[in-house]
Amino acid sequence: MRTVTRVILYDVLLGLIYISFDIYLIYFYLSTGHIWWGAATVTAVALPGTLEFLCYTYSYLHGDLEGTKKQQFLEYLFWAVCFGPFLYPVSLVIWHAVQICKGENNFLRFETLARSRVLNSLSVLTKSALQLTLQATIMMITWRYDNMPWHSYQLASASLSILILAKSCTDHHYFEISGKNVKVRTPYGQMVRRLLFNILHILFRGFVIALLASYLQYLALAVIGLMVIANYITSNILIKTDGSKHIWTAFAAVLLPNCFISRVTLEDKSAKDAQRLFTKFYRFNSVIFLIIIGILALVSTNCIISLTSLSTFNCNNYPFLSYDQDLACPPSSPFTTPISSFPSPHSWFYLLGNFSVLSLSMLHVFLVFLEGKVCGKDYTPVPRV
Repeated sequence: MRTVTRVILYDVLLGLIYISFDIYLIYFYLSTGHIWWGAATVTAVALPGTLEFLCYTYSYLHGDLEGTKKQQFLEYLFWAVCFGPFLYPVSLVIWHAVQICKGENNFLRFETLARSRVLNSLSVLTKSALQLTLQATIMMITWRYDNMPWHSYQLASASLSILILAKSCTDHHYFEISGKNVKVRTPYGQMVRRLLFNILHILFRGFVIALLASYLQYLALAVIGLMVIANYITSNILIKTDGSKHIWTAFAAVLLPNCFISRVTLEDKSAKDAQRLFTKFYRFNSVIFLIIIGILALVSTNCIISLTSLSTFNCNNYPFLSYDQDLACPPSSPFTTPISSFPSPHSWFYLLGNFSVLSLSMLHVFLVFLEGKVCGKDYTPVPRV
């Protein structure tokens, strides 16, 4: 009964609420003239379905699906369309509702429970991660110190998203390294420690990406794209698994260290061996983030805003670390006095922004290596009661 209640509340009702919020957010941005923000939100919502479509297309063409040619095509058609770019959020809710209506015993079968974990993880670790980064970027652009009640709502919403994302990533990590064994669970002490580390990873990476994106504007897509490509290459080198899993990993490992792996890959590995494999990938991923985002993207941002006109600014899109003395905006900014050593209107970004990006990126690498020591020590799953 506990499983039925959890699925109805978390996977069905909360899923419908998330869909409603996404629809309203897209409508709000488009109706108020923020076409780019609306388009970016649509992209975030469509991301898990797009990845599912690409992965099933790869599996179908590669011959990884089971059954006759007709069965393979029907399976591909079902998952590529019903869980494609446009229908994924709704189909995810309907699928959970149908499965739980068949009974708790049906839902607790490996095939059903594992599918539920993977579908939820794909949605949270791609769409929710991108949504959180996007909304954080919008907050940095629209931040006004005289409008704290509205910002308090934004911060509360972002905090809830961070907790959900961190919890989902923690569950996904231990489910994967257990070989997707539904009969064991991770000790709660281990779960809490990794959950706290994941919260810090999201805060550090999210702030860095959002701050740079607020200055790079549409060019931020190129930076994120470069990170996705680097993740895909790293996953292929370090994790020998199905090709479709590398695509999921490439996107899921942008906001925090995370990866997908097939059950077959882990069949001959113990939980500790899987833990070491994941830890190795996480460490490489953190170093890649430091190089691509913390250094290359930071240097590119400084050059673009100081030497080119690729990023354009006005009173409606100045990030919170910038201030235009001629236009006196953004209003109520505490950074009205420029630093003489750096050019206006972004002088505070050159100082505080550069220091924050570099220091947080380096601190993040340290935390990932520390996490491997703290959370990987004496890890042993226990039977699920």
